[in-house]
Amino acid sequence: MSVLEKFGVEIFTQHNIFERISTEKPFRPDNPAFIFVKSGKIKLRQHFSDLELSENMFMVTDPQTVYEMVSVSDDFQSRMVSYKREFISALSLKFNRLIGYRYFRQQMNKGVPFLEDEMEAVWRSVNFLKYILDSEAEMIYKKEMVEHLFSVFCYQMAGIISKEDNNSLSQMSRQEEIVFIFLNDLAEHHLTERAVEFYAERQSITTRHLSSVIKSITGKSAGQIIALIVINEARVLLNSSKKPVSEISSILGFSDQYSFSHFFKKHLGMSPSQYRNQFES
Repeated sequence: MSVLEKFGVEIFTQHNIFERISTEKPFRPDNPAFIFVKSGKIKLRQHFSDLELSENMFMVTDPQTVYEMVSVSDDFQSRMVSYKREFISALSLKFNRLIGYRYFRQQMNKGVPFLEDEMEAVWRSVNFLKYILDSEAEMIYKKEMVEHLFSVFCYQMAGIISKEDNNSLSQMSRQEEIVFIFLNDLAEHHLTERAVEFYAERQSITTRHLSSVIKSITGKSAGQIIALIVINEARVLLNSSKKPVSEISSILGFSDQYSFSHFFKKHLGMSPSQYRNQFES
Protein backbone atom coordinates (compact mmCIF):
# COMPACT_ATOMS: atom_id res chain seq x y z
CA MET A 1 0.00 0.00 0.00
CA SER A 2 1.37 3.41 -0.96
CA VAL A 3 1.89 6.21 1.55
CA LEU A 4 -0.91 8.15 -0.15
CA GLU A 5 -3.34 5.23 0.17
CA LYS A 6 -2.38 4.59 3.78
CA PHE A 7 -2.32 8.14 5.15
CA GLY A 8 -4.18 10.25 2.56
CA VAL A 9 -1.15 12.45 1.83
CA GLU A 10 2.27 11.95 0.26
CA ILE A 11 5.20 14.31 -0.30
CA PHE A 12 7.60 14.32 -3.24
CA THR A 13 10.82 16.27 -3.76
CA GLN A 14 12.60 17.38 -6.92
CA HIS A 15 14.28 13.96 -6.89
CA ASN A 16 11.09 11.95 -7.39
CA ILE A 17 8.41 14.50 -8.34
CA PHE A 18 8.56 13.32 -11.95
CA GLU A 19 7.13 10.01 -10.85
CA ARG A 20 3.89 12.00 -10.66
CA ILE A 21 4.53 14.61 -13.36
CA SER A 22 5.03 13.08 -16.80
CA THR A 23 7.92 14.62 -18.68
CA GLU A 24 7.26 13.49 -22.24
CA LYS A 25 3.49 13.54 -22.67
CA PRO A 26 0.30 15.21 -21.40
CA PHE A 27 -0.89 13.89 -18.05
CA ARG A 28 -3.79 14.19 -15.65
CA PRO A 29 -2.90 14.00 -11.92
CA ASP A 30 -4.63 11.22 -10.00
CA ASN A 31 -5.02 13.51 -6.98
CA PRO A 32 -4.82 17.24 -6.27
CA ALA A 33 -1.45 18.49 -5.11
CA PHE A 34 0.37 21.62 -3.97
CA ILE A 35 3.59 22.23 -5.89
CA PHE A 36 6.10 24.55 -4.20
CA VAL A 37 9.19 25.94 -5.92
CA LYS A 38 11.97 27.14 -3.61
CA SER A 39 14.53 27.71 -6.35
CA GLY A 40 14.81 27.33 -10.10
CA LYS A 41 11.91 27.22 -12.53
CA ILE A 42 9.39 24.80 -13.95
CA LYS A 43 7.06 25.52 -16.85
CA LEU A 44 3.81 23.61 -17.27
CA ARG A 45 1.25 23.88 -20.06
CA GLN A 46 -2.38 23.85 -19.00
CA HIS A 47 -5.47 24.78 -20.94
CA PHE A 48 -4.47 27.51 -23.36
CA SER A 49 -1.09 28.81 -22.24
CA ASP A 50 2.08 28.07 -20.28
CA LEU A 51 2.39 28.55 -16.54
CA GLU A 52 5.88 29.22 -15.18
CA LEU A 53 6.63 28.76 -11.51
CA SER A 54 9.83 30.28 -10.19
CA GLU A 55 11.46 30.90 -6.82
CA ASN A 56 9.04 31.23 -3.88
CA MET A 57 5.90 30.38 -5.83
CA PHE A 58 3.29 27.64 -5.68
CA MET A 59 0.29 26.27 -7.53
CA VAL A 60 -2.29 23.55 -7.02
CA THR A 61 -2.74 20.87 -9.65
CA ASP A 62 -6.18 19.40 -10.07
CA PRO A 63 -7.36 16.03 -11.46
CA GLN A 64 -9.83 17.84 -13.72
CA THR A 65 -7.02 19.53 -15.62
CA VAL A 66 -4.62 18.13 -18.19
CA TYR A 67 -1.02 19.32 -17.89
CA GLU A 68 2.12 19.01 -19.95
CA MET A 69 5.63 19.76 -18.73
CA VAL A 70 7.45 22.18 -20.99
CA SER A 71 10.77 22.69 -19.19
CA VAL A 72 12.56 22.55 -15.84
CA SER A 73 15.79 24.26 -14.79
CA ASP A 74 18.83 22.45 -13.41
CA ASP A 75 18.56 24.27 -10.06
CA PHE A 76 14.91 23.29 -9.59
CA GLN A 77 14.14 22.63 -5.90
CA SER A 78 10.60 21.63 -5.08
CA ARG A 79 8.14 19.91 -2.79
CA MET A 80 4.85 18.44 -3.96
CA VAL A 81 2.17 17.67 -1.37
CA SER A 82 -0.27 15.24 -2.99
CA TYR A 83 -3.46 14.48 -1.08
CA LYS A 84 -6.78 12.73 -1.42
CA ARG A 85 -9.89 14.91 -1.45
CA GLU A 86 -11.60 12.67 1.07
CA PHE A 87 -8.69 13.20 3.45
CA ILE A 88 -9.36 16.96 3.42
CA SER A 89 -13.08 16.33 3.93
CA ALA A 90 -12.49 13.95 6.84
CA LEU A 91 -10.41 16.60 8.63
CA SER A 92 -13.30 19.09 8.37
CA LEU A 93 -10.94 21.94 7.52
CA LYS A 94 -12.25 25.40 6.77
CA PHE A 95 -10.67 25.18 3.35
CA ASN A 96 -13.29 26.61 1.02
CA ARG A 97 -11.80 30.08 0.61
CA LEU A 98 -8.36 28.69 -0.16
CA ILE A 99 -9.72 26.22 -2.69
CA GLY A 100 -11.87 28.84 -4.39
CA TYR A 101 -9.01 31.30 -4.61
CA ARG A 102 -6.37 28.90 -5.88
CA TYR A 103 -8.82 27.58 -8.47
CA PHE A 104 -9.26 31.07 -9.86
CA ARG A 105 -5.51 31.59 -9.99
CA GLN A 106 -4.99 28.17 -11.55
CA GLN A 107 -7.61 28.69 -14.23
CA MET A 108 -6.11 32.06 -15.10
CA ASN A 109 -2.69 30.39 -15.44
CA LYS A 110 -1.03 32.21 -12.59
CA GLY A 111 1.16 30.89 -9.83
CA VAL A 112 0.85 32.29 -6.32
CA PRO A 113 3.90 34.15 -4.95
CA PHE A 114 5.19 33.82 -1.39
CA LEU A 115 7.35 36.10 0.67
CA GLU A 116 10.66 34.38 1.39
CA ASP A 117 9.91 33.93 5.11
CA GLU A 118 6.46 32.52 4.28
CA MET A 119 7.98 29.95 1.95
CA GLU A 120 10.56 29.04 4.59
CA ALA A 121 7.86 28.42 7.20
CA VAL A 122 5.78 26.26 4.84
CA TRP A 123 8.90 24.44 3.63
CA ARG A 124 9.78 23.45 7.20
CA SER A 125 6.24 22.23 7.88
CA VAL A 126 6.23 20.13 4.72
CA ASN A 127 9.66 18.67 5.49
CA PHE A 128 8.61 17.68 9.00
CA LEU A 129 5.44 16.06 7.68
CA LYS A 130 7.58 14.20 5.12
CA TYR A 131 9.93 13.06 7.89
CA ILE A 132 7.02 11.54 9.83
CA LEU A 133 5.53 9.94 6.72
CA ASP A 134 8.86 8.43 5.67
CA SER A 135 9.95 7.30 9.12
CA GLU A 136 10.28 3.55 9.54
CA ALA A 137 10.33 3.86 13.33
CA GLU A 138 7.30 2.44 15.10
CA MET A 139 4.90 5.25 16.02
CA ILE A 140 1.71 4.30 17.83
CA TYR A 141 -0.05 7.53 16.87
CA LYS A 142 1.52 8.05 13.45
CA LYS A 143 -1.82 8.42 11.65
CA GLU A 144 -2.98 11.05 14.15
CA MET A 145 0.35 12.89 13.87
CA VAL A 146 0.03 13.00 10.08
CA GLU A 147 -3.52 14.32 10.31
CA HIS A 148 -2.56 17.11 12.71
CA LEU A 149 0.58 18.08 10.81
CA PHE A 150 -1.34 18.20 7.53
CA SER A 151 -4.00 20.34 9.22
CA VAL A 152 -1.30 22.74 10.42
CA PHE A 153 0.07 22.93 6.88
CA CYS A 154 -3.39 23.65 5.44
CA TYR A 155 -4.16 26.41 7.92
CA GLN A 156 -0.70 27.82 7.35
CA MET A 157 -1.46 28.02 3.63
CA ALA A 158 -4.92 29.45 4.17
CA GLY A 159 -3.56 32.15 6.48
CA ILE A 160 -0.85 33.21 4.03
CA ILE A 161 -3.19 33.28 1.05
CA SER A 162 -6.07 35.01 2.83
CA LYS A 163 -4.21 38.32 2.55
CA GLU A 164 -4.01 38.09 -1.23
CA ASP A 165 -7.44 36.45 -1.32
CA ASN A 166 -9.05 39.56 0.17
CA ASN A 167 -7.12 41.87 -2.11
CA SER A 168 -7.39 39.94 -5.37
CA LEU A 169 -10.34 37.58 -5.51
CA SER A 170 -12.80 40.26 -4.38
CA GLN A 171 -11.40 42.57 -7.06
CA MET A 172 -11.86 40.16 -9.97
CA SER A 173 -12.95 42.23 -12.95
CA ARG A 174 -16.19 41.45 -14.73
CA GLN A 175 -14.21 40.16 -17.72
CA GLU A 176 -12.12 37.87 -15.50
CA GLU A 177 -15.31 36.63 -13.85
CA ILE A 178 -16.78 35.75 -17.26
CA VAL A 179 -13.63 33.78 -18.16
CA PHE A 180 -13.59 32.09 -14.76
CA ILE A 181 -17.22 30.94 -15.09
CA PHE A 182 -16.63 29.86 -18.70
CA LEU A 183 -13.67 27.66 -17.69
CA ASN A 184 -15.63 26.17 -14.79
CA ASP A 185 -18.56 25.38 -17.07
CA LEU A 186 -16.21 23.99 -19.69
CA ALA A 187 -14.56 21.65 -17.17
CA GLU A 188 -18.00 20.27 -16.30
CA HIS A 189 -19.66 20.10 -19.72
CA HIS A 190 -16.97 19.76 -22.41
CA LEU A 191 -17.73 16.09 -23.03
CA THR A 192 -21.28 16.87 -24.10
CA GLU A 193 -21.33 20.56 -25.07
CA ARG A 194 -18.95 22.10 -27.61
CA ALA A 195 -21.03 25.01 -28.91
CA VAL A 196 -19.97 28.49 -27.75
CA GLU A 197 -23.68 29.38 -27.63
CA PHE A 198 -24.23 26.91 -24.77
CA TYR A 199 -21.63 28.60 -22.58
CA ALA A 200 -22.86 32.10 -23.45
CA GLU A 201 -26.43 31.18 -22.54
CA ARG A 202 -25.31 29.88 -19.14
CA GLN A 203 -24.06 33.40 -18.34
CA SER A 204 -26.99 35.15 -20.04
CA ILE A 205 -24.68 37.00 -22.41
CA THR A 206 -24.38 36.99 -26.18
CA THR A 207 -22.04 34.62 -27.97
CA ARG A 208 -20.29 37.62 -29.49
CA HIS A 209 -19.66 39.18 -26.06
CA LEU A 210 -18.39 35.92 -24.57
CA SER A 211 -16.05 35.36 -27.50
CA SER A 212 -14.74 38.93 -27.32
CA VAL A 213 -14.03 38.71 -23.60
CA ILE A 214 -12.38 35.28 -23.87
CA LYS A 215 -10.17 36.55 -26.69
CA SER A 216 -9.13 39.70 -24.82
CA ILE A 217 -8.19 37.82 -21.64
CA THR A 218 -6.64 34.63 -23.03
CA GLY A 219 -5.55 35.54 -26.55
CA LYS A 220 -7.58 32.64 -27.93
CA SER A 221 -11.17 32.35 -29.05
CA ALA A 222 -13.76 30.43 -27.03
CA GLY A 223 -13.93 27.84 -29.81
CA GLN A 224 -10.17 27.35 -29.75
CA ILE A 225 -10.19 26.81 -26.00
CA ILE A 226 -13.04 24.30 -26.23
CA ALA A 227 -11.12 22.40 -28.91
CA LEU A 228 -7.92 22.49 -26.83
CA ILE A 229 -9.67 21.02 -23.79
CA VAL A 230 -11.14 18.17 -25.87
CA ILE A 231 -7.83 17.51 -27.65
CA ASN A 232 -5.99 17.36 -24.32
CA GLU A 233 -8.54 14.87 -23.00
CA ALA A 234 -8.02 12.77 -26.11
CA ARG A 235 -4.22 12.88 -25.83
CA VAL A 236 -4.29 11.68 -22.22
CA LEU A 237 -6.68 8.83 -23.02
CA LEU A 238 -4.58 7.78 -26.01
CA ASN A 239 -1.23 7.83 -24.22
CA SER A 240 -2.29 6.48 -20.82
CA SER A 241 -4.83 3.78 -21.66
CA LYS A 242 -5.28 0.81 -23.98
CA LYS A 243 -8.86 1.74 -24.80
CA PRO A 244 -9.74 1.33 -28.50
CA VAL A 245 -10.03 4.57 -30.48
CA SER A 246 -13.72 3.83 -31.00
CA GLU A 247 -14.28 3.73 -27.22
CA ILE A 248 -12.31 6.92 -26.68
CA SER A 249 -14.39 8.69 -29.33
CA SER A 250 -17.51 7.65 -27.44
CA ILE A 251 -16.11 8.81 -24.08
CA LEU A 252 -15.37 12.20 -25.62
CA GLY A 253 -18.90 12.55 -26.92
CA PHE A 254 -18.30 12.10 -30.64
CA SER A 255 -21.02 10.46 -32.71
CA ASP A 256 -18.58 7.98 -34.22
CA GLN A 257 -14.89 7.16 -34.61
CA TYR A 258 -14.67 8.91 -37.98
CA SER A 259 -15.86 12.24 -36.51
CA PHE A 260 -13.33 11.96 -33.69
CA SER A 261 -10.47 11.04 -36.04
CA HIS A 262 -11.33 13.95 -38.34
CA PHE A 263 -11.44 16.37 -35.38
CA PHE A 264 -8.15 15.02 -33.96
CA LYS A 265 -6.30 15.18 -37.29
CA LYS A 266 -7.59 18.68 -37.98
CA HIS A 267 -6.02 19.98 -34.75
CA LEU A 268 -2.87 17.85 -34.45
CA GLY A 269 -2.10 16.92 -38.03
CA MET A 270 -2.09 13.17 -37.37
CA SER A 271 -4.61 10.43 -36.68
CA PRO A 272 -5.32 9.18 -33.12
CA SER A 273 -3.55 5.91 -33.95
CA GLN A 274 -0.46 7.71 -35.23
CA TYR A 275 -0.38 9.81 -32.06
CA ARG A 276 -0.71 6.74 -29.84
CA ASN A 277 2.08 4.92 -31.68
CA GLN A 278 4.55 7.56 -30.48
CA PHE A 279 4.28 6.26 -26.93
CA GLU A 280 4.40 2.55 -27.64
CA SER A 281 7.75 0.95 -26.99
